[in-house]
Amino acid sequence: MELPQRGNGHDFDPTAPYRMYHGDKIAGFPQHPHRGFETITATIEGIVDHADSLGNAGRYGEGDVQWMTSGKGVVHGEMFPLVHTDRPNHTRFFQIWLNLPSKNKMVDPSFAMFWANDVPKYVSGDEKASVT
Repeated sequence: MELPQRGNGHDFDPTAPYRMYHGDKIAGFPQHPHRGFETITATIEGIVDHADSLGNAGRYGEGDVQWMTSGKGVVHGEMFPLVHTDRPNHTRFFQIWLNLPSKNKMVDPSFAMFWANDVPKYVSGDEKASVT
């Protein structure tokens, strides 16, 4: 997949094996800025490598959750490493963006990890439903 000419949000190729902005070899979102909101990234399958301008860096996935408050500004990247050579390197996650209230838009940026074994999970009595 080639670097898009425009980053307008309409440069995803639905026929590509993955729908990410960059990466012939490693898919992901290289360094980019955020300001004034929070992102909560909940992983389902696969690995995410995170690094940011605050000096935070790490690898998480397989049920881990990352909470990043961009506040007055942070630059970060999220890449999806190819850790398996014997099978596909699928990455499934979802991300929630929370707009900070006006009075909090310029707070100091922060970063928190919640490892999968610490994330609460509710299972219904009949075990037909579960919520993380």
